[in-house]
Amino acid sequence: MNNLIRRSLLNQINLNRAGQKFRQSIGLARSGNEEGPLHDLPDFHFANGEFPPLTDTQKKWMKTRINETKILNKIVNDVETQRNKVIGAIKTLEQKTNKSIQNKKQKKIQKDTLFEKKN
Repeated sequence: MNNLIRRSLLNQINLNRAGQKFRQSIGLARSGNEEGPLHDLPDFHFANGEFPPLTDTQKKWMKTRINETKILNKIVNDVETQRNKVIGAIKTLEQKTNKSIQNKKQKKIQKDTLFEKKN
């Protein structure tokens, strides 16, 4: 009897976590009710179509989402500016390298022409 109870409890625990790994593997929240319109928006509206006033929790979630968006946009902008700086540095190094190679080729050509004239 003890094993039967233990198995049923283990099965209940696993059932409560159903889909958790899948949702997390595709980048969603752990459970289906942590984010999204069912979590953020009001549950009902009045007969005339008006929504009830937002609760403090809903306002908090809205501010959190806005702040997260601002932070992510700032990070993306910072990454883009750093990327552009690195690309610019790479291009200038490439130009310097190409110029150095051209100068060496010209000097080699000049040396070769000098030695050919003497012979």
